[in-house]
Formats: sequence, C-alpha cells, structure tokens
Amino acid sequence: MKASSCSVTINNQQKLNITPGMTILEIARNSFPDTYQNFMAARLNGEIVDLNTKVDKSSEICFLDFFQPEGHRTYIRSLLFMLSYSIHILYPKAQLHVLHSMSDGLFCEISGVGNLTTEHLDNINQKMQELAQSNISFEREIVDWDKAISIFDHQNREDLNRLFRYWRITAITLYRLDKYYDYFYGPLCPSTGYINNFGFVMVPPGFFLQYPRVTDPERLPTYVFHPKLFTTFQEAGQWAKIMEIKNVGDLNQSIAHGEGREIVSMTEAFHEKKIAQIADLITQRRGSLKIVFIAGPSSSGKTTFARRLYIQLRVNGWKPETISLDDYFISRKDVKTWDNQYYERPEALDLELFEQQIEELIDGKEVEIPRYNFITGSREPMGAKMQLGHDGIIIIEGLHALNPLLSKNIPEERQFKIYASAITQLNIDNHNRMSTTDCRLIRRLVRDSQFRGSTTEEVFKTWLHVRAGEEKYIFPFQEDADIFFNSSLIYELSILRQYAEPLLRAITPENETYLEAYRLYAFLSHFIPLQSSFVPSNSILREFIGA
Repeated sequence: MKASSCSVTINNQQKLNITPGMTILEIARNSFPDTYQNFMAARLNGEIVDLNTKVDKSSEICFLDFFQPEGHRTYIRSLLFMLSYSIHILYPKAQLHVLHSMSDGLFCEISGVGNLTTEHLDNINQKMQELAQSNISFEREIVDWDKAISIFDHQNREDLNRLFRYWRITAITLYRLDKYYDYFYGPLCPSTGYINNFGFVMVPPGFFLQYPRVTDPERLPTYVFHPKLFTTFQEAGQWAKIMEIKNVGDLNQSIAHGEGREIVSMTEAFHEKKIAQIADLITQRRGSLKIVFIAGPSSSGKTTFARRLYIQLRVNGWKPETISLDDYFISRKDVKTWDNQYYERPEALDLELFEQQIEELIDGKEVEIPRYNFITGSREPMGAKMQLGHDGIIIIEGLHALNPLLSKNIPEERQFKIYASAITQLNIDNHNRMSTTDCRLIRRLVRDSQFRGSTTEEVFKTWLHVRAGEEKYIFPFQEDADIFFNSSLIYELSILRQYAEPLLRAITPENETYLEAYRLYAFLSHFIPLQSSFVPSNSILREFIGA
C-alpha cells in the first residue's frame, strides 16, 4: 500500500509533505507558482532528472534553472530535439548533424536536402516556433535494447544503433515528440514551451543555431564569425572522415574489431604532419623571424606541442630555445592582492623582466632564465643561461602568449603566432556533440591528480576560475594567430576513461561538485576503453597520463 504522504526537502531548505506520485513539475508549481517556469531540470536524490519525473518516496530535490550550467545544457538539449524533430517532419529523408560549438551557437549541417538555403532555415524556424507555441510535452520512455534498435532502424539512425551496440545495459532512456524519438545523455525540459528563444545564421555548408547565454536569457548574442577557428573545426572533421570515424559508435566499433593500434598511429601521424607543416611555414620566414609564440587554454597540450615543434625546427636547420611563460610569474610574496584567478591574468607575469630578456636574446646577449616554483609560489634563479646562436629562434609557450601586452614592442615580422587547443574531431552521435571544454577538463583531472597533487574536487572548483580567465584573457586573441594547431586526439577519451572514472566515482552526492562528476562519468561511459600502451611516448596525451 502506498503511503498517504511523503516528505521532500527542496533546495536544501524548504520541507513539505506531498502525495506520492506527484511529478517534480507539480511540486515546483505548488512551491514556486511565479517562477517555476525558470526551472529546466532537477537533482533528485543526487541524480539529474527531468521535471516530469514522479516522486514516490521521501526525497531531496534541488531545482536547476536556466542560470545554472546543467539547467542551461537542458535548454540546449531540448532546443536540439525541437530542431531534429522539425527537420524530420519537413524533410523526412534528411539527417541533422550537430558538429561543434562556436560563436555562442552550435554549427550544424543537414544532409539529404541538397544545398542548404535560407528557405530551408526559414521553414525549420517557423516549425520550431509553432512547436514552442503549442507547448507539447517531451515524453520520456525507457525501452529495452531491441525496441531502441527497432525505433532507430526505422528513423535511419545508424549512428545511434552503432553506439548502443557496445553498451552493457538492458534499458535505454529515450525522448519522444509524437512518433519521433531521440536519445540525449541528459534530461530535457518538460515541454516545447520552455524553448522560446533561438535563431539561425546561415554559414555554408551549414548554419549556426543560436541560443541565449546563461547571463542574458532574454537576448541572443551578436553573431561573430571566427574564420580561423572555423577552418580548424572543418579540418578536424576532415581528419575524422579520412579515418572513417565520425562518432563514438564508429570509434567503439573500430576498437572492438581490433583496430585500436592503427587508430592511434593514424591520429599521431596527423599531428606529426601538421607540426611539420607549421615548422615549414616558420622556415619560409627565415631571416626576419626570431620568436614563435604558442598560446592556448588550459590542458591544450602546449608544452608537448612546443617540444615536438622544437624537433621539427631542428630538422629544418634551426637552433631553437624554449621559454615557458609560467617562469615569469611574480612571486606570491610580492603580490598585493591574491585570489584564485591570479594565475589566469596576464598581470601575474613580470612583463618588464620578460620584455627585457627577450630584447636581450634577440640582440644576441646571454640571459639567465628564471624558474617559477608553484609549490613555494616564488620565482627562483636556476642558473640556466640562454643565448641565441646562428639560426637561433625562441619558442615561447604559455596561456597568454598571444596577448598583445607581451609582444607590443616586437616587430610583426619577427613573430609567428600559434594557437593550440583541443578541438574535438568526433561527437557521441549525430545530435549529441562532444564539448571541447569537457575534453580539456577530463585531461586536467587526470593530469592534476597524478602529477600536481590535486583532488578531483579541487580541480572542479579551480576550473570555474580557469574558464572565466580563458573567456576574458585568452579566447579574445585566438584569431590573431598565424595558424591553429588542434591538439585533440580522436582516441583520447577511450584512454582517459580508465584514469578518470575512479576519480569521478569518488565524488559522493553530498559534495557540491557532484553534478559535474556525475555528468562526466555518464559521458565517459559511452567509450570502449583502449590500452594506454598503444600511446607513443611523444604523444600529447602523455602530458596528461604520464610515461
């Protein structure tokens, strides 16, 4: 017999008795009648769920609104379902491909419609607006493996069937609008009426789907095209096409068929070829060029990339010297105001010393390069002397290497600028993209737990400051680079999974970083593990997993 009532705690504060079987949405309506529509999803006893979930026992509920990361992701997932449904209704033989995030939107392509036109986008936009006004519920269904395969056979979604084929689960959670199904690794909003702000920008061969930022839900951001970054994403897609691995299902199938070593070898060959091409571009400017700046966000593999570029430049007849910007951090004892974002700002560097030593090196003088001790928080003399010889060139690597503050007094003809970032080459399936930011975070979790003595909780908390610093001090200068280097490896998450899963599993529900750990753990579960012994010693991945 069901209990006549049960107790729930809301947002760790309010307690009330409810009738078992009420949905979280009904509880939200009763408790927050004026603001309940701000809630996109909820955390129920530690699990992230949609608001149509029923509560049958005493529970803890935390509502996730648009302004919280998981609430914002729920909005985007729901928007994508409306997009894929609309395309399915309007163009039944077409397939949506959600490729990557950029310019405050998602770049998508549609196959099966010929050349995409503005008329296509207008029709899709109109259909989505109709859906939003109709406020149709997203129906969640839990189906067995055979039914899921049957559904997606009918919808011509081989990408999902290949993904499901290597899962060791008996039930799959799907969402449905009318008779159309889709899969997402996370909950959706209660209904289409929650998704009322979106837009389209045509960028051949596809389009950008726009949505509001967390900080401003009422307006769509101004669209800004980033041609160099866009080209790098296109190049990543081309690499994936050559390898015939477009999504995680393809990757898992290749690994299951014993092709893991070949995948690793091909991916590393792409990297080596690209680094050699960059070295050749630098060599074309022999005579005037003296400095190579390498910048990029956290965990983008800058250090290893710099070492491998060093070797390729040596092959081309250069005699490089390498400098890490980290060694120019101001000693903590000399900092008047210290906070958690200190290392993310260019002002944390002793720019005066840096500029002085670079000028002396270019003039052929000998200098003593400092070393920063992150344990003591102080810059120390290391006695290492550096001097450029004949055919000498300086490789400077660091977060802020593209910031104009570092190069304002260096003539343009003496500089070559490289932006390195881990730009993902494949997605989970046609509609679930793989976040470049998530991949870098997983790299950092693994590296910092092994080599920097950081706990998983500390990495998650620090990451918030890292991301804020990137948005303000790194990303604005990426298009100033002469060339981009994509440090992503198509196989890397199949390696990193075995290192990251124990770290994520150790985060328990009462921990404030649990939602992120839960989400990344679910994300990594899509990958079949691959042997780390396949990874060569000079791979960028070794920077994170060790030798």
